[in-house]
Amino acid sequence: MAVSPESKRKGFGGWLTEVGRSFFPSMGAREWRETLRGEPAPRPNPRMRVHSNSFWYHIRPRSLSEEATAWYYTMGLGWMSFFFFVLEAITGLVLMIYYSPSPNEAYATMTQIMNDVPLGGLMRNVHRLGAHFMVAVVILHMLRTYFTASYKAPRQFIWFTGMILLFMTLLLSFSGYLLPWDQLAFWAVTIGSSMADAAPGVGPAIGRLLRGGAEIGAGALLRFYLLHIFMLPMLTIIFISIHYYAVRKQEISPIHELFENKKPTKRKIPFLPDQVFFELAVIVVLTFAFIFINNFFWDAKLENHANALETPQHTQAPWYFFWLQGMLKLGDKIVWGLGIAGIIFGALFLLPYIDRNPSRRFKDRKFALAGGIVSLIVFIVVSYGGLPAFGIQKVGSNELAVSYVPVEGEGRVMEVPFDQVPQEKFVYKVYYDATKDAFVDGEFGVAEGPLPEALSPVFKEMLLELKHDVQKWAEYDVLFVRPTVTLTIEPWLYQQDTDAAGFSTAVDGILQKRVTLDMEWTTAGYDAEGNLVETPEKSRYTQYKFLNRNGVVHVGDTEPRN
Repeated sequence: MAVSPESKRKGFGGWLTEVGRSFFPSMGAREWRETLRGEPAPRPNPRMRVHSNSFWYHIRPRSLSEEATAWYYTMGLGWMSFFFFVLEAITGLVLMIYYSPSPNEAYATMTQIMNDVPLGGLMRNVHRLGAHFMVAVVILHMLRTYFTASYKAPRQFIWFTGMILLFMTLLLSFSGYLLPWDQLAFWAVTIGSSMADAAPGVGPAIGRLLRGGAEIGAGALLRFYLLHIFMLPMLTIIFISIHYYAVRKQEISPIHELFENKKPTKRKIPFLPDQVFFELAVIVVLTFAFIFINNFFWDAKLENHANALETPQHTQAPWYFFWLQGMLKLGDKIVWGLGIAGIIFGALFLLPYIDRNPSRRFKDRKFALAGGIVSLIVFIVVSYGGLPAFGIQKVGSNELAVSYVPVEGEGRVMEVPFDQVPQEKFVYKVYYDATKDAFVDGEFGVAEGPLPEALSPVFKEMLLELKHDVQKWAEYDVLFVRPTVTLTIEPWLYQQDTDAAGFSTAVDGILQKRVTLDMEWTTAGYDAEGNLVETPEKSRYTQYKFLNRNGVVHVGDTEPRN
């Protein structure tokens, strides 16, 4: 029923009414009361007219088959993909208010968001973790679609738009990776964008267009920012709308087609109110669960400021590109990084036309199911091969430094709570004792001998792990001969106060501790005949880091000396 201008409410109440009508036209107060009470809908059903009159609900079906709403079948992966996209859009808009896409200001604005903006740290954590979840859920959604043969006729177009959305999801996550402008972001994008250079002929031009120059800099940051906040989200919204409408037209593939003796169900679930209320309940649960996880179990820490002159150890592309990084280790970049990868993506896009078997039944798709399982195993193995530590000769001193006091990220020492790290200077040493032909350890400095009983169990466990790792790397790395490893903990910054005369005095309370890992070993090399020969020289490698009571301060550096 049309509403005359005279009968329209004014003010905030009127605005709220108009917003409600834009989402739920034909649904007045009486219809909502009947809906909330669970009363049967009148005829004609105003809840059905919502889908005809509302833009927001036109892409959703008026009712769904009971089979399609079974979460053990779809697992709600498609719906959760859209949920995480909306979550990313909301948190991204909040972050965008304070962020500045400039190499001189990006890192500073990120620290401001995390430390000074109310709930800024939570918003950043949710945005970062949500991006990982969105990629993972979209991949799982495509796997579910493949194994249930939901890509077959007449749903080929749904599969095609789904593949485009998978590609958009990867680009959205990758484009946002650079924006924090820390070492992790800088080098991950450097590695990822360098893959474009492998394309024959146009590769270098694509790389320059993507980076805005020969290297990652201001041009690349601005390009990635505009892609992340404007172009890619707009394209994603368009294809989500197309994808949803295609699903509405063709409906979700029924589960009874997968089995020979399963009968179809004719029962329908009305979208409003049943499905809407169910989705609202899931939104509330997922949102609170995500906030809980980000408050207590997840912290998207910033690394050091991006530095093109300092390459962190174990640099790597984002996890969803490990498979591509693993393929590049197998041989020529053009053949494996572009040729094979291009064939794989092309085959996935054309899958509905490659698989000509019209049946969706599991018993009729043994070859397709076996091929999917084998491909998934190969994908996992190749992704594992893309890890930085795989297929590369490891150096014992570097691996110990990365594991315990890395320049970037958190090491084993940082996992020990601040108050359980010794409050006074403590020196722990692991060295090779020739008389015992074994590695021994103990406390050095104030008193030499076994570990004191006063040490916390967590800290003791970390020290024993250090001893074990020293032994392991001395056996693995033949050039790491008879190492002596010293871990030093010392108070560095005390809480300050001012006395009556105005002088600064230290009071109880340590704010910062310095952790130093010093390694010294006998140098070895190979002679002309390929035999390992020890030299009289000693090699030394020192790395340190500062522990802060409120977290880790990444101000350490490496000091290699011979």
